[in-house]
Amino acid sequence: MALTHHGGLTIEDLEAMPEDGRRYELIGGSIVVNASPVPRHQVASSALYEILRAGCPPDHRVFYAPMDLDLVGEQRVEPDLMIVPHTSVGDKRLSLPILLVVELISPSTALWDQVAKRAAYEESGIEHYWLVDTRPESPRFTALRVGDAGVYETVADSAERIEIDAPVQVSTSLASIFEL
Repeated sequence: MALTHHGGLTIEDLEAMPEDGRRYELIGGSIVVNASPVPRHQVASSALYEILRAGCPPDHRVFYAPMDLDLVGEQRVEPDLMIVPHTSVGDKRLSLPILLVVELISPSTALWDQVAKRAAYEESGIEHYWLVDTRPESPRFTALRVGDAGVYETVADSAERIEIDAPVQVSTSLASIFEL
């Protein structure tokens, strides 16, 4: 992940970035370029996509990166996975509301996913945010949900299992999503 410009940038600036196959995101007025994911990340993303798709509520759809999502405050991101109501699907990108966002943490995105994106998702009112740490030395599943105070609260946190009831029910070992 590389910060290309810091502060004061807009969606117009983001849209002026070259179409070079890289993933560009805009949060807090800064444009970030993300590297292509590694195989471990993609294996986990594929497994989670299938799990989410199986439990997806009616009138919703599961999307995976690259797919633009517009957030409040002139911010645009490309989450790894999302569960989206049909009403949030536009011609070119997705918009709020979003039921669930999932980010797969890699060494280059850990701070971005855990701090900047977390704050942007919380500010945008995304009720459910899951983080799956794909680093081999520290695999972990963390599920956050907006609480009564309007801030994320941890509702599940494990280095062994993904056990959650909302917004979809999942019960599986964390190791199983990394299996080829």
